[in-house]
Amino acid sequence: MTAHHPSTVSVEVLIVGAGPIGLETAAVLRGEGRDVLVVDAGSIGSTIERTFPPETRFFTSPERLAIRGWPVTSPTQEKATGEEYLAFLRAFATGAGLAVRTFSRVVGVSGQQGDFTVKIAALGGEEYFIHTQVLVLASGGMDTPRRLGVPGEDLPHVRSHLGDPHRYFGRTVAVVGGRNSAVEAALRLYRVGAHVHLIHREPELYTRVKPWIKPDMESLLAEGQIVGHLPAAIVQIGPGGVELRDLADDSGTQWISVDDVLLQIGFEQDSELFDLAGIELTGPQRAPHVDTATLRSNVPGIYVVGTAIAGTQSGFKVFIENSHQHADQVAAALAGRPAPNPVPARPLPES
Repeated sequence: MTAHHPSTVSVEVLIVGAGPIGLETAAVLRGEGRDVLVVDAGSIGSTIERTFPPETRFFTSPERLAIRGWPVTSPTQEKATGEEYLAFLRAFATGAGLAVRTFSRVVGVSGQQGDFTVKIAALGGEEYFIHTQVLVLASGGMDTPRRLGVPGEDLPHVRSHLGDPHRYFGRTVAVVGGRNSAVEAALRLYRVGAHVHLIHREPELYTRVKPWIKPDMESLLAEGQIVGHLPAAIVQIGPGGVELRDLADDSGTQWISVDDVLLQIGFEQDSELFDLAGIELTGPQRAPHVDTATLRSNVPGIYVVGTAIAGTQSGFKVFIENSHQHADQVAAALAGRPAPNPVPARPLPES
């Protein structure tokens, strides 16, 4: 990859999003002889890079994360960590001979089927154009952290990404949420020497918290080693603490002194790319409208694959593990072949 891009690039298929399904779609289309370029506003696998704390393991097994027969391996033979999967994605992109441009954000889309012009803004500030016949959007669904919508949410001690837990040693931290990210963050903070409060709107933790961490959290809550506020909601965040409302009996509010607030309440999809492309968004999740057989959007020549098809998911049903067939659906549509038969779901979803 060169430091300077020409002002105009022409490719047959442009894929926006260098996550697992974007790369998989690129590999399948390249295997059918198509000229394919992948661009991403961040790095390869940027959602994993941005949202996974160090050494976090996937819920999904390696077999379901594998792409096109390329195995995901781990020295421990356990579920892969974020770092291991990013290494796998780099190896897959290289081994499959994929052309990928990272830190290249789409800032404009114009034209029509067979003749799209996509404007790209690179990290260094330069802008250029890509002409393409087909546009495939694989932009994912975890672009922006959800917000509580309470006063004080933008104070500097409020964060939405855990990062390295080491920074919280000796500090008192309010972790907000009751699903996998919140529970794992609370456990890791506790184990680096932070004093942890867990705040969740429901009376119990989410039932599908990873089974190898849920018992630990429940024991620590029962022992008071991690202070639980379930069910409770934050009314406001102030310097040095948070105001909580007990949702069990609505008995008023209490103030809890904390040094940091860590919001682990999920993510929302950024609709900017769909808006630029003129994609219709439907339902409360604002999911892009696609044909279920071909994954073609309401704009001829533009397809949507991966978790991007689901919009902002509240009850997560679309994952890497059940999106692998999307590459074959787009390939069939472009080649004029019948859509492939649906792949039967495995008995127990893991994600």
